Amino acid sequence: MDKRFLIIARVGDNSLHPEWLKGITPQFDIFLSYFGDQAEKYKDHADFYEQQKGGKWPKIGEIVEQYWELISTYDAVWFPDDDLLTDAQTINRMFSLFSGHQLSLAQPALTLQSFYTFPALLQKRNVHLRYVNFVEVMAPIVSRDALLNIKHTFSQSPSGWGLDSLWPKLIGNTELNKVAILDDTPITHTRPVGGELYKKNPELSPQHDVKALAKQYSKLNIKRRAYENRFRVYQYLAKSGSKGDTLALFRGKWQKIGSQIRAKFCRRYQPQ
Repeated sequence: MDKRFLIIARVGDNSLHPEWLKGITPQFDIFLSYFGDQAEKYKDHADFYEQQKGGKWPKIGEIVEQYWELISTYDAVWFPDDDLLTDAQTINRMFSLFSGHQLSLAQPALTLQSFYTFPALLQKRNVHLRYVNFVEVMAPIVSRDALLNIKHTFSQSPSGWGLDSLWPKLIGNTELNKVAILDDTPITHTRPVGGELYKKNPELSPQHDVKALAKQYSKLNIKRRAYENRFRVYQYLAKSGSKGDTLALFRGKWQKIGSQIRAKFCRRYQPQ
């Protein structure tokens, strides 16, 4: 049976991607791009495989362009970092939520045990998903149509920084219901920010990338400190029903604070 969903991941020697395939039968294909030194190290783990050095997003950009005829046959593609812990059941559910709600851009929420940068992306209790204005470059899910509109940007920020502010402005989210955080399918970020890929590519300069991207797209105003780019929850789908507009805004702010407090009392992920 042809699968509707695809994972494309840049992976190193300590990649957690084997966990993504455990639990139940995956309803997705997986394309691994290995940046380590061992020949064909993960070839048997993948439906599609390659090996090359370099940063995550420029190389993914090359993959998407080179294999667009293949990739465009999938309804949605997930681009996770290799230090994310999850399983096939969660990923299957994640893709189902993404497809069922006709999203263009999303990411799974982070568990409270995760290393994190943005507390707003931590999982919210009793919530299926939140419609927002921002997802992180660590684990974006992109629909086929949205990917067509943003794939040219992958090579424009070697570190990936700044792309998270740019993408929502390129996908036509006029009704504010195409970008979401999926709280129903949380994953765990197992390592501090700045992982193996960045250590192997010391030439990456995130701050330079942010400034260059903001200059290139100056008409869109993608600066993170701009008022219009502050993280917003437009609506959330609670397990007891839908909440929107002002209530969602204030509930989102409160949930952000609450999650940050709870996360302080949770031990960060420790490998077994």
